[in-house]
Amino acid sequence: MNDDELITVLREQCGTITMNTPVEQIIGGGRAVRARRRLPALAVAAAAAAVAVAVTAALPASHPAGAHDARLAAWTVVRSADDGIAVTVKELQDPAGLQSTLRADGVPASVTFAGQGNPACQGYPGSGTQSQRRQLLSSVVTAPVASQRNAMIIHPAALPSGAGLFIAAAMRNYPGPRAGIELTVGLVQASPQCTGS
Repeated sequence: MNDDELITVLREQCGTITMNTPVEQIIGGGRAVRARRRLPALAVAAAAAAVAVAVTAALPASHPAGAHDARLAAWTVVRSADDGIAVTVKELQDPAGLQSTLRADGVPASVTFAGQGNPACQGYPGSGTQSQRRQLLSSVVTAPVASQRNAMIIHPAALPSGAGLFIAAAMRNYPGPRAGIELTVGLVQASPQCTGS
C-alpha cells in the first residue's frame, strides 16, 4: 500500500468516526494543561517585570527621591491618587529591588525573571471557572495600554484575602514593535516565603 492508497482509506473511514466529547470540553482541557505548564514561567516573567517597572517609573511619595537613582533606567513604581500602583519595566535588572519596593507599597509580591520562579510560591486556589479566575486577576492587574507588555497597574485593594502576585519578566525578540520586555502576572497564595506576608 502506498501513501495515496493509505490517504484514500483514511478519508473514507473519517466519515464513520463519531465523537461523544463536546469540542468545548476538549479545547478547555488543552487550555488547562497549557495554563498549568505556563504558570511557573508566567510567575517568573511577572516578577522580573515588576522589578524593572519599579526602577524606571517616577517614584511615589512613599519612596524618597534618589533612593533608586542607579536603577531608574530599568524600572519604576508610582502610586496613583486612586491607590493604584503603576509599574513599568524597561530593562531586566534587579528583581529583588522591585519586589522590595512593591512590598513596601503594600503589594504582597514575588518578582523574578521568566524561567526562574520562586519554588515557595503556590497557585492561588481560586474557585470558579478559568474565565472567572482570569476576570479576578484582571480586576487586580490592568494594562495602561493594551499593547504595552512591559507595564501594568496593580490595584492592591482588589486582591482576594490570602492572595499575592507573582510577576515574571522576559525579553521577547518578536519582530517589529512587539520586541522588548514582557511581563507575566498571576495570583499566588500569600506566604512569607513567596510574597513576604
